[in-house]
Amino acid sequence: MKKFIASLLMLLFIFSSISHPLAFPSQNSNKLAVLFILDRTGIEDLKKYDLPNIKKLMEKGSLALMNTRTAGSYSEPAAYLTIGTGTRAAVGEMGGLCFNKNEAYAYTSAENLYYLYTGREVEDNDIVNIGIQDLISQASNLNYTVTPGLLGQILKEHGIDVYVFGNGDVKTPYGTAYNRYAALIGMDKEGLARGDVSESLLLRDENSPYMVKANYKKLYEKFLEASKEGGLIIIDPGDTLRADAFSKYTTPSLANSYKEKALKEADELIGKILNHMNLSKDLFIALSPYPSSSDISKNNLITPVIVAGPSFSKGLATSNTTKREGIVTNLDIAPTILKYFNISPPIEMLGHPIKTIPSDNALSKLLKDDEMIVSVHNARTPILKGYASIFIILVILYIVLLFIKKDYLGYISPLLLAVITVPLTFLILPLLGPLNLYSNVIAIVLITIAIDLLVMLSSKKDLDRVMIISLITSFAILVDLVLHAPLMKNSLLGYDVISGARYYGIGNEYMGVLLGSLIMGTALFTEKYPKKIVKATTFLLFIAAFFLMVMPQFGAKVGAFITGFMAFGTVILMMSGVKITKKHFLIMFVLMAISLTLMFAISTFLGTMTHMAQTTLIVKAEGINSLFQIFARKLQMELKLMKYTIWSWVLVISIVALFVVSYKPTGVLQEAFKNHKYIYTGFFGSIVGMLFALGFNDAGIVAAATMCIYAIPPILLLLQKNENHG
Repeated sequence: MKKFIASLLMLLFIFSSISHPLAFPSQNSNKLAVLFILDRTGIEDLKKYDLPNIKKLMEKGSLALMNTRTAGSYSEPAAYLTIGTGTRAAVGEMGGLCFNKNEAYAYTSAENLYYLYTGREVEDNDIVNIGIQDLISQASNLNYTVTPGLLGQILKEHGIDVYVFGNGDVKTPYGTAYNRYAALIGMDKEGLARGDVSESLLLRDENSPYMVKANYKKLYEKFLEASKEGGLIIIDPGDTLRADAFSKYTTPSLANSYKEKALKEADELIGKILNHMNLSKDLFIALSPYPSSSDISKNNLITPVIVAGPSFSKGLATSNTTKREGIVTNLDIAPTILKYFNISPPIEMLGHPIKTIPSDNALSKLLKDDEMIVSVHNARTPILKGYASIFIILVILYIVLLFIKKDYLGYISPLLLAVITVPLTFLILPLLGPLNLYSNVIAIVLITIAIDLLVMLSSKKDLDRVMIISLITSFAILVDLVLHAPLMKNSLLGYDVISGARYYGIGNEYMGVLLGSLIMGTALFTEKYPKKIVKATTFLLFIAAFFLMVMPQFGAKVGAFITGFMAFGTVILMMSGVKITKKHFLIMFVLMAISLTLMFAISTFLGTMTHMAQTTLIVKAEGINSLFQIFARKLQMELKLMKYTIWSWVLVISIVALFVVSYKPTGVLQEAFKNHKYIYTGFFGSIVGMLFALGFNDAGIVAAATMCIYAIPPILLLLQKNENHG
């Protein structure tokens, strides 16, 4: 019996040791992902040229415009490195230097130089980045975690092969410009990779820019060999880069023909690769890490990306980073590749996996979106600077006239009304489509005049006009938020996809506008109709606005939670007859902190990927020090904005104006507030909102300044009214 049991146990052991790998095969066995580089290619190029294989790819996969922002100064190697880190990265003088280990550079081999700089042997790898220490040094200067080589390192640790083939080298009589940036995506954290980025993948061709072109036959052979075991294969023919770099030396028509040739040959290689792949199980990504020189000259820094594979279908690509149809970021590429290999992206990767939104006309939609995005980006800064400057001038002029020519104050009133109307105009403006700078200015002036004429015809009192404009503005923003912000997304006062600070929800500019217009609008309305039903309606509006600003599917704004809670809470208490003290503020702040903590917890538990949830996960993964880094980064941004943005002057001039009118003419402002307690309530609530916007928002100075647009003019008009009666 003992022998039988022993034999049975032995059989079970042998069976389990044999069957275990059969029962649980590797999830990544023979999985193949290809990242194909079409550098310096724009969305227009996909329509302009006859590229049959890329067209087929778009029929099977998802298309998007990709934000290409990096850390520090904008550069091509940084754009590639950012893709590989999943976090905005920077590259210094040497960080982009990648070579096959046996290639000669600076009188010796790249392998020897690598050892000289790092003290490490190259061993089995083919490619070395001799500037890896430079990349690490650059990363250490950023106030957030960046790991050069992170994507390659993670794949390596999971036993997944990574290969890099091709280069964009440019040969001139003065030497070679080495453009082997694809290795920055696929290398590990030691700056090592497998593959070939050497000159052996180039052919002499006297009809191509710089008389060289990619050896497409050899690239394909390299792909076939590497793809046998699966893994990630990064291919960069480099001809699109060479064609673009050469365009400054030749005529526009020849530059166009060179670019067309480069894209068509890349398209042929894509076709061969796709014939070898099965997109029901393999992943194929084609993208341009960096825009063309022509697009850069137009400030168009977004490039196309196509993703095809088992979880993708015909349509628009998006991600939780942007939550916008057809918009992704370079931070999303690495998480998408890792997800394909069933690997959870590390928390330091700030991007999210790309997914599909079905659409039959992705390319035509993105061509229109691209035009609108560039239009907003180019018009945004000059128009907002001009608008803020006009506000500053009007406030200063009003204060001056208050002392020397009170009779002229009446001429300023319509202009103050116009200033209050402009944020509403900015919200309406996207309905006209993309406009150039001058057309934008003309449209803003005409729309503002039209709105103000209608308001002035409906009411003869200045404060009533301010009330109407403020309420219409706040209602328009609330409706837009309910509809997922279609107007705000394309507004000059909304987001700038190219700068990439925010892609969804409510931004600082419109957060300040909504808080300021709703608080002062309802305060003026309650002053006019001080009834319980009006107060009750105001409270309900505040609650609705608060939730629309903070809920993940609508506003998704953490700073709005803090600012709105305190500002709305102050107004509600004061309208309820409570005399606000320090104790009330302390209680409100504690309640706000508890509520915010609960919202963080719920957001994390439900897996809702917002800025709030991501912050929680970063702190959980990296410790409390990461929270201090976030605060430091936000403080750094705030100080930078205070120094350089004109919004800081809006805030400063508003404060100075309030200080002046508080003391001169003596007692007039206090008397005015005594006789208009609800206007005082709205004003005081706005001040509370400004203080908390400044203290608890990155770029909070912008939110505080846009709140001033609605808080200051009513006070000036109230003074004018009291002066006239006096």
